[in-house]
Amino acid sequence: MPRNNRALSMQVDIRNEQCQSYNDVAKSMFLKYTKKEKDEEERNGDWRNRRIELKSGANVISWIIQNNLGYQASSQPIHIDRIDVLGLAFTRQCTACPPGTSSHGGSAECIPCSPGHFSSKGSSQCGKCPESQYSGFKSEKCIDRPPCRVSDYYPVREPCTNGSSRAVYKKVLPSICRDDMPSSTKLPPPTPWKTCPKCNPGMEKNKLGVCEFCKKDYYSDGNSNSNLASSFVACARCPVDTVPNYGLQYQNWEVMPPKLSSRCEYISEDVATTCNIGDAWLPSGDSLISAPSLELGIAFELILSIEEGFWNPLAPKPSKTMKVPVAQVTIVFETSCADESCALYFIEDMSAGIKGQRESFYHFLAAFNGTNSKRVWSHTVTKNTPARFMVAFLRSGVSSGEDRISDEARIYSINVTNVGHRGGQGGGASQCLTCPHTAGGETCVPCPAGNYMHEVTKLCVPCPAGNYMHEVTKLCVSCPVNTIVNASSSRVGVESCVPCGQGLTSKDGVACTAIGKIQLDSGGKDNNETKFTYDFSPFVGRSWNISGVRVFSREGSAYYHFFTVALFPPNIKCQEQYDNFDMIGLLDQDKEAVEGLACRVTALPTPSSNRSKTAYVTPLLVASRLDSITTSRTHGNTSLSDEVLEYDSHDNTSRPLDVFFWFDPVASLSSTCPNGNQLVVVARCLPTKKQMEMRLPHSCPDGTCDGCLFLVIMETAQACPICESNDYETINGECVNGKQTIHSIPKKHCVITGAASQTKEVACSAFTAFQKTILTILVLSMVLLSIGFICICRRNRRLEYKYTRLIESHTGELPAVETCGLDEDEDDDELQDRVIFSKGRRSAPNNSRTTLRDHRENDNAAFISLDSED
Repeated sequence: MPRNNRALSMQVDIRNEQCQSYNDVAKSMFLKYTKKEKDEEERNGDWRNRRIELKSGANVISWIIQNNLGYQASSQPIHIDRIDVLGLAFTRQCTACPPGTSSHGGSAECIPCSPGHFSSKGSSQCGKCPESQYSGFKSEKCIDRPPCRVSDYYPVREPCTNGSSRAVYKKVLPSICRDDMPSSTKLPPPTPWKTCPKCNPGMEKNKLGVCEFCKKDYYSDGNSNSNLASSFVACARCPVDTVPNYGLQYQNWEVMPPKLSSRCEYISEDVATTCNIGDAWLPSGDSLISAPSLELGIAFELILSIEEGFWNPLAPKPSKTMKVPVAQVTIVFETSCADESCALYFIEDMSAGIKGQRESFYHFLAAFNGTNSKRVWSHTVTKNTPARFMVAFLRSGVSSGEDRISDEARIYSINVTNVGHRGGQGGGASQCLTCPHTAGGETCVPCPAGNYMHEVTKLCVPCPAGNYMHEVTKLCVSCPVNTIVNASSSRVGVESCVPCGQGLTSKDGVACTAIGKIQLDSGGKDNNETKFTYDFSPFVGRSWNISGVRVFSREGSAYYHFFTVALFPPNIKCQEQYDNFDMIGLLDQDKEAVEGLACRVTALPTPSSNRSKTAYVTPLLVASRLDSITTSRTHGNTSLSDEVLEYDSHDNTSRPLDVFFWFDPVASLSSTCPNGNQLVVVARCLPTKKQMEMRLPHSCPDGTCDGCLFLVIMETAQACPICESNDYETINGECVNGKQTIHSIPKKHCVITGAASQTKEVACSAFTAFQKTILTILVLSMVLLSIGFICICRRNRRLEYKYTRLIESHTGELPAVETCGLDEDEDDDELQDRVIFSKGRRSAPNNSRTTLRDHRENDNAAFISLDSED
């Protein structure tokens, strides 16, 4: 299989004559054999030799190769070199070796001929070509050597000697051309001596004129005078209160810089010889070029070894995340190829720094096919441990042994930041970073002579997370509200703080989020572009799992993509999960994992005898940071179509109300997506859907239609705007048993939250408001009538009293008032005079007076007549 290609995985299925799988039995055997690496498993580059025990009888062995479309594999084919089945019936006839190979008597295999040798079919040994001819590996015949041409020579610059250097010419290896023929081009003479060019940043020239790294606590920006006499002291000491920024900044390619080496390697197991073409990558002044070579089927490899590891002196702790990287590897490259089958790979050796580890475990970081104009590739380093990176170039037609000699790859610059570990020097310093001031005013670089430094505070104290360093005061200052620190910047000056995207806020300067209520435009639903209020707090701290459509191969095996998505931090992690026996192609590799806000893995169902298992391989990071929340379907250069958003069946007035969560693009592993992979989550307002559902669009059932833009649709009522006070109507229900229910009915575009969303019950009366009014009027009228009646009765009483006095007087006229009757504010006192009315018939006035007098005497003379008796 192609070298550690995680885009491909291989499964082996063994069935008996009843087509029943006995993987479980073979598994125990296989795991037992994998422990015996020398006897049962042999490795040579990318090739694996496996041995599996078979049962007696008929056996059906199936090799299943599954491809993960998210990781674009190279154009190299998958080779099965040989299948040996031991234990078959005895054969009476031997098979002749093919041309280009040979074998001695009694051999079990044929041996390929080495370069410069040939053989015909059935040969017992390979013959040597004459001096005027040549042959490649495993050749059937020899070919005449052609005369040398100008393209058969290439210049190589010699190292500086006493401040000068020159370029000499060498033959392209393997050397197959003849320079002794009359038509041959002779080897060009060396170029004149010239002054050595300036060194790369972080380096200076020694006494011999050779560039070397600046010593500890010194720096050089690479712009020193190229004159040898003035280049001895090109590196300057970092000022007090600064720290050297160690790293590798290669941009001048007169010689191969330190920590870089090159080699070539045959990609086929058939070639048993060592690839020897000299230097596989050649310095050419302004770039590093893949060496021209006539050797076929080879890869040109450039190895960058960083044994010191990495250390970021000004990064806040903890910082081992994608947002705050420990270091950054950046390479500017260019390729020129005959067709798309050529490839440039960026690979990391995961075994670097592991003690006792002899074999490499490669992890592919990126691949670029075909011709690429000058472009930049960058990789984030998140670990402090030592690392080893490789750039491998494969020419067009390399898989078929028909390499295009004219194909070429160029590397213009290599920049690696923060090389070194815990203050230890790694590489050279191109600049000195200003240390942030603390309360004690400590310094970072040892003080000059005559000064001293505090024993405790010898290193820079980094600014806390969410802070930048002021240019003048050198103090740590918090980023303004709704801005965050750019982790890849120098963190010096307020320009290091970048604003949050639309709909996002930040108070700590570390991360942008949307906790609480936010306001967004209506998205064109209203002509006057009103503002809608949303509350995305229910989405914080949650993640969702989504499965893509299943894809079936001709043999019946299936795979599908499994997504894990979170809209807001904390991050989620996608890691490979499989049994070693099920994934033979990945047996000897570490299980890969990615971490971010959204990721995808490839699920491979592997049926067994009792149950179905699922292996998860090739995790792909889809999103690492939320960029903005908008109601616009366009973001940067990306625009979502009606088909993808499922607007085809809706007119402009009936389209759903959507909110778009746009995430920052993630660097792609392939040249197919030059702008990286990008995720957008569409939060669709469905007021009637209380249960949240996250799904993939119908037009792209695997989550993406082009492999670069990923789309997820989330349908829920929680994605609807919050109703304002004038966005819903209150309806009162009937009064039943003294209770009345009050309902709040929202408009179609919003939902009601809080207390207004709850159905309320209040106490009520059986009378209507009109009835209550009439009843109140009647009660008031009765009260007024009663008061009037009482007043009239009391007035009549006084009138009756006065009338009685008038009747009982002698003259028939009212006497002069000497004794008043009862007024309204007087009580009927027993000591006052009382009037007694007789109920009998009056016979005569005299009798009446006598009777009245008698009564007065008997009743204590309650009434005294004013008339005098005769």
